Amino acid sequence: MQSSRLLIVAEKASVARAIKSVVSAAKLDAVVVSVRGHMMEAELPEGYEWGAIDPLEIIKLRTVVDKVSDFSTYRNLTKVFSEDGVLVVATDNDSEGELIGYEVLETFRKIRGDGVDCLRMRFNSVDRRELFASIKNLEKGLNMRWVEKARFRQVFDLITGAAFTRLLTESTRRKKPVRLISWGSCQTPTLNFVIEREKEILAFKPQKYWRIVATLRTERNEEFKAVSEIFWDEHLCNKAFTEVEPVKEAVVSSYLETEKKVARPLPMRTDDILRDLTRLTRLSASKILGLMEQLYAEGYISYPRTDTNRYRKSFDFETPLKAVTGYAALKQTAPDTTAPNPRNGSRDDGAHPPIYPVKTYQGSGILMNIWEYIARRFYANAFFEDAVQQIQSAEIIIANLSLKANGNRVVSPGFYRVFHYFTPADNPIPVLSDGEKLQVVKIERVEEETKPPARLTEADLLRLMEKYGIGTDATRATYPQLIVDRQYAVREGSRFKPTPLGVALIESLAETDPRLVTPETRRMVEEYMMKIERGEASLDESLEKSLRLYQELLEKCNAKIDEISSRLAESIDSIQPPKRYVKSFLKRR
Repeated sequence: MQSSRLLIVAEKASVARAIKSVVSAAKLDAVVVSVRGHMMEAELPEGYEWGAIDPLEIIKLRTVVDKVSDFSTYRNLTKVFSEDGVLVVATDNDSEGELIGYEVLETFRKIRGDGVDCLRMRFNSVDRRELFASIKNLEKGLNMRWVEKARFRQVFDLITGAAFTRLLTESTRRKKPVRLISWGSCQTPTLNFVIEREKEILAFKPQKYWRIVATLRTERNEEFKAVSEIFWDEHLCNKAFTEVEPVKEAVVSSYLETEKKVARPLPMRTDDILRDLTRLTRLSASKILGLMEQLYAEGYISYPRTDTNRYRKSFDFETPLKAVTGYAALKQTAPDTTAPNPRNGSRDDGAHPPIYPVKTYQGSGILMNIWEYIARRFYANAFFEDAVQQIQSAEIIIANLSLKANGNRVVSPGFYRVFHYFTPADNPIPVLSDGEKLQVVKIERVEEETKPPARLTEADLLRLMEKYGIGTDATRATYPQLIVDRQYAVREGSRFKPTPLGVALIESLAETDPRLVTPETRRMVEEYMMKIERGEASLDESLEKSLRLYQELLEKCNAKIDEISSRLAESIDSIQPPKRYVKSFLKRR
C-alpha cells in the first residue's frame, strides 16, 4: 500500500461513493472523485468539417484529435490533481474503462509532467470486501494493450463512419432533403441480417402438404392423437385415408420411454442475459444493458459486460449466495446441494468473472425483474442439479398406415424449481405397451402448407451478431436499436422489418461490393482488436491494414455514388426531415 495520499478516480459517481465508504472505513488518506464516462471525444482534425473536404480524403487519415467534451468534470479533475497525491485509476475493468483511465492519466500528466504514472484498482463489483482487497493490491500502471485496443476501435469507427456517412448523405442531399444516411461497419451488417431475412420471406413459396390424424382411446379411457408422416402428394394421401377411414381399431407397434437430461444454465455472459431478457421483458438490449449497469453501479450485481461463462477456482460463492437467499421468493427453496457445484462453460475473457448477484435488491419494477433473473440463474447454476425429462415415443398401426405419437414431461425438476423462465410444458401421452389395442375415436385428413421464416427478433439479431463476430459483448446491444433510430428498420411487435430506406441502402451497397454489408469485413476488424489485446499486432499496423481495405471500398462506393444516391433519394419519401433541411435543399435548387 502506498503511503502517499491517494487521488482515486472512478468511472461513475455511485462507484465513487462505494469506494469512498471503504476508504473511510480503512482510514486511508484519499480523495475520491469520478468522471462520467469519456471525458475526451475523438474528432477529425480542423479542416475536416462537413462539406469542407472530400470524404475520400477523410479515409486517408490515420490520426484524430482529442478534445475535452465534459468541461465540468475536466475542471474538477485539474483542481483535484493540483493537490499532492498519487493517482489511482478506478474505472471499469475492461478495455473501454482502460481508455477512460488513460484520459484521466493524460490529464494528470498535463499538471504533473509526462513521466508520472498511476496505480490501478481492479474490481468486478462494488462489494465492500472486493473494493478493500482491490485497494490493498493496487497494480502499477494501466494495461496499454487494452488502451490501444479501445483506441483502435475509437479511431477506426470515427474515420470510416465519417467518410462513408458523409459520402452517402451529401450526395443524397443533392437530390432530396434528408437528415442523415448513416453508415457504420457494425450497424450495416446488422441491418443486412434483417434484409436477408426479409428476402427469404418475400421469395418464399408456400407448398401444400397433408397428414392423417387419428384420435385414439385406450381401455383406460385415455385419449391422445397420433399423426402420419407428411404426404406431399394429395392423391397418395387420399388413397391412404380411404384405406384407414373405416377401421375402428389400432395396434401399438412399439412404445418407448427414455430420459433426457436438461442441463442447467451456464454462468452468465452479457450476450446470454441480453438474449433472454429481450424475450422476457420486450425491452431493447441497449435499454436492458443500461439497467444492468445501474444495478452494478448501485452494488447489486457484478460488472455486466463480460464474455466469461466459467468460475475460476478462487471465486467466492458466499457473497452471491447470501444475496440470493436474502430474497424472500427464494429463501424457502432448499438447494439440491449445500456446496457450490456450478456447471461451467469454456469461455474466459481474462478480465471478468461471469455476472452474479452481489446484494439483495429491495426495489420493484423492471430493475427487480432483471436482478431476479440474475439471482435465479446464479442459484440454478451453482446449487441445483440438472432437470430430467421423460420422452415418450409410440408407433401405431391402423390398417397398413404407420402413425407416430410423442409425449414428454419433467420427472425431476432440478434447477427448474428456481429458474422457471423456460420450463417446458408437460405434454404426455398415455403409457402404452407393445401390441396393445386402441379404439379409433376419430380419423381425419388435414391439409396444411409450409410457412415462411419469421422476421428476426432482437434475440435472433444478437445471436447472429455474436456468431459472425459483429461487435463485442460490450457493444452488440446498441446496434439493433441503432438501425431503428436511423429509420432503416421498424419494430413490429418483437420483430424487425426493414424500411424502404434500409432496403435501398443495403441493396445498393451490396451491388457495389458485398463486403460493404456482409459481416466478414467487420469481423476482420474485431480480429485486429483481439490481436492488439494479445500483443500480436500494433495499433498503427492494425489501423493501416484495416483502413486501407475500407479505403478501397469507399472508392468503389464513390464510383457508383450517383446511382446509389438516386436509389436512396427515391426511398425516403416516407421520412419527414426537419424543416431546416428542406429549406436549405430548396435554396440549393
